[in-house]
Amino acid sequence: SWCRRRQGNCRTCSATVGCTMQFEKDEDDELEFLNDNDMSTGDMGGGAFVAPVDVPGGLPADDAGLGPGFIRQSRHPSAAFFHLFFKSLALLVYMFSGLFGFDFIFVCVICILLLAFDFWTVKNVTGRLLVGLRWWNYVKEDGTNEWVFESLENMSEVNANDSRVFWMGLYVPVAIWTGLLVIDTLKLQFQWLIVVFIALSMHVANIIGYTKCSSDAKAKMKNMMDQGTAGFSAMKMFAGSSAVQSAFSGLFGGNSSSQTQSVVV
Repeated sequence: SWCRRRQGNCRTCSATVGCTMQFEKDEDDELEFLNDNDMSTGDMGGGAFVAPVDVPGGLPADDAGLGPGFIRQSRHPSAAFFHLFFKSLALLVYMFSGLFGFDFIFVCVICILLLAFDFWTVKNVTGRLLVGLRWWNYVKEDGTNEWVFESLENMSEVNANDSRVFWMGLYVPVAIWTGLLVIDTLKLQFQWLIVVFIALSMHVANIIGYTKCSSDAKAKMKNMMDQGTAGFSAMKMFAGSSAVQSAFSGLFGGNSSSQTQSVVV
């Protein structure tokens, strides 16, 4: 049963075996049992405690205030948040740095750092958590590049909202940086194109890597489905073959015929 202590001092005492809680009993110490009415009204000497409830397939209660609705609906809200955070911050610093009088060197360094953080986060963390994909490439000893792709065995486990956030987070910034490239070119601000080219190169690298990785995952899924269909067809043909049917008829039909003949005799 639920109970509360009206008055009492709690102290923690340590020992070699463990830690025990002792209460110093005062003259007015007593235990009061709480009924259901006290629990519902919150009359417990303070505000009523409400246990956090997790929504299945959604956001845990601890992260309930993180980001807008489409992030709160994600299975991995922290990953979805940081998937958009660094790239959005880089765009804001680039577009509105002139309002605060920052010079080109400062803006260039901050934007490159944010873009580098975003590239590493998208490549190694958010792609694996949000869409179940991961890619990398390395240079072999003969100088050729080899691409390596990883994906979930069952891509149907990927949440549709996570997939939408991930791919929009890849393509929308490229469109914005392309627009900034055109604007800076028309305004003859060629020094700012350094930041734009770096941003486009990092975003496009992730797009190419994840597009190839997604195509490889779809090819694997199609191959598995084809193998399953071929196996089912082979079993169906085997079950429908004349040899199998004659074997079953000889196994069951022969016994019944022999029994019938014995009865007649």
